[in-house]
Amino acid sequence: MNPDIVTEPVSDHSISSRVLLVDDNLDNLQVLYRALENEGLELLLAQSGEEALATAREAQPAVILLDINMPGIDGYETCRKLKEDEETRRSVVVFLSARGALDDKLKGFDCGAVDYIEKPFQFEEVVARVRAQLVAWQRERELEEAAARSEVSFRDLTSELLSEIIENGEDDRVEFKSTLRNNLHTGKHDKRMENACLKTIAAFINSEGGLLLVGVDDEGVPLGLENDQFPNHDKLLLHLTSLVRMFLGGEFAPFIRSGVHSLGGKEFLAVECLPSPQPVYFNRDQSEVFFVRSGPSTQQLSPSQVVAYVGNRGRG
Repeated sequence: MNPDIVTEPVSDHSISSRVLLVDDNLDNLQVLYRALENEGLELLLAQSGEEALATAREAQPAVILLDINMPGIDGYETCRKLKEDEETRRSVVVFLSARGALDDKLKGFDCGAVDYIEKPFQFEEVVARVRAQLVAWQRERELEEAAARSEVSFRDLTSELLSEIIENGEDDRVEFKSTLRNNLHTGKHDKRMENACLKTIAAFINSEGGLLLVGVDDEGVPLGLENDQFPNHDKLLLHLTSLVRMFLGGEFAPFIRSGVHSLGGKEFLAVECLPSPQPVYFNRDQSEVFFVRSGPSTQQLSPSQVVAYVGNRGRG
């Protein structure tokens, strides 16, 4: 490591401006440093995945710019470890790579990253993306505090309670989905399945909260999670987290709790949502849409209806 570009340790009051730059190539680190050095940020440097993990645990940076191709553990594995560690999972990960293929980007998102910067770096792009992620990080902390202060809390989803919920069927606070990502008819990944789940989550957050059960059909029959073909529960939960971060916003994570439960010999995914003081929009395919619950269904509001709804909710 070049001692000329290593910054001093930062104090706790400025933690929201800590950015960790990770790349095994020192020239790349210097380029990133030059792009960000005049932005009033506290910059930390690492040249390996192992060093990045150690630095992240100690400093808990808000944003981590992480190279993919590194000796030892690569960027993908480093990101997975960051997201599995309670001490580092809140750091926002942005991948750095010369790879531009869609599959590479999707793999990065599945690991828990929220953005992607391609090499060679453009100073303006690096600054803009880092600033945007710092704002999102700060907003997530504020909403996390709001969730902690909320009078509404997550329930203990016991087998008895879940059995009762499924038996009672769908209503304004409960919805069933057969799968998270795969189409039952084709057996293949279909983003319409993902969209249906995300719209329900957004509607619950914008309304009075609710519970989404994935792996249960419309009639309340547990189908299990096999149809989504995830290799394990961790992959399933990480995929859901990635979808929420990409298309709803990571700042709403404090209002969502997910877990895999067993009932009647079948496993299903339970996603419990709390109401948020700030509105959430479903944003995919260059379309930003606002959803609320209306009885046992999810309803899309027009722009004028959104203004009225949010205004009335704020006064409530």
